[in-house]
Amino acid sequence: IIFENLLSVFCEFCFSKAWNFKSGIMSAVLNLMNRMGLRWCKQYEVEVLHTALFLVKNAPNDMSLAGKESLKFFTQICWFFFEGPTSWKDSKTLIHDVLCPTRVHIRSESGENDHAIISEASLTLLLSELSSTSHLVRFAIRHALRLITRDTTTSLQTLLSKHTSSLKRLLFPRLLRTLPLPDQVAVIDALAYIVDRAPGLLPISD
Repeated sequence: IIFENLLSVFCEFCFSKAWNFKSGIMSAVLNLMNRMGLRWCKQYEVEVLHTALFLVKNAPNDMSLAGKESLKFFTQICWFFFEGPTSWKDSKTLIHDVLCPTRVHIRSESGENDHAIISEASLTLLLSELSSTSHLVRFAIRHALRLITRDTTTSLQTLLSKHTSSLKRLLFPRLLRTLPLPDQVAVIDALAYIVDRAPGLLPISD
């Protein structure tokens, strides 16, 4: 109970404290999770992911260090829960975006094609921000999905197959031309990712 309350307090502080305190709080969360282990932490996966995602969303635009630290924290949380292909662990291209045309593509090793175990609640949380107007949030979500699916198109299509209807509602709430420009960019960015990484998920007729 003590450690549960401690993790809860740390997560609460991530929402309520000023940014100059959050770097230490993020380190405290990771330190506690590493000490308690994955089995204990898995029951708090949704809450911790929600906290990490909030930090990325809430990073002030005028504080570049805040964006860097929050993205690093989110990535570390995702690696803790989902790991990733072993071929990535020493790769300098790990943090590259899946939509970057110049990136060196690193496929997962044979035998690593099955996606990681993720709860439906956690997956729903991630997908809800796939078309965020924040480019940093969209990047973070795409990177998390790469880890979960071991960077394979087959796994992503399988993982998202039950969420096709919700993705359509997310991407096409109304006519694209009626949306504000930042929302148009976000929708096109998300759609480009899905078409590239799971081409059969949303038929072109839609």
